[in-house]
Amino acid sequence: MLLDYPEREYPEMEVFDPKNKGKKAPPKKEEPKKKKKKKEPPFPTPDWALELDAVVAQVRNMESLLADAENLHLTPEFMQKVNGQLARFKKEIMFRKAQEEEARLEAEAKAAAKKKSAKK
Repeated sequence: MLLDYPEREYPEMEVFDPKNKGKKAPPKKEEPKKKKKKKEPPFPTPDWALELDAVVAQVRNMESLLADAENLHLTPEFMQKVNGQLARFKKEIMFRKAQEEEARLEAEAKAAAKKKSAKK
């Protein structure tokens, strides 16, 4: 089931400079401005993984099965593959949580701006 979920390319994490409180660290290399690309199609998420809670539950289920590997007679090669998939999914869960938080903050900012403009 985890193999049905396609791999995603993750953007680089933003680096914060601890000396400049709240400001981003300057990028190390200046890249030339790129032309705007066409919008990419939405990420093809399988039906079972549309809700983040379902993905988290599936990862927990796989972890519990791995913990009982001796009774299930799982081979070391299989366990190694599953551990690789679990690491990928933990990264995916963190990415999706960050996306949800970002969307929530944007919605709050839009609502605040709309409320502010309505008062004028």
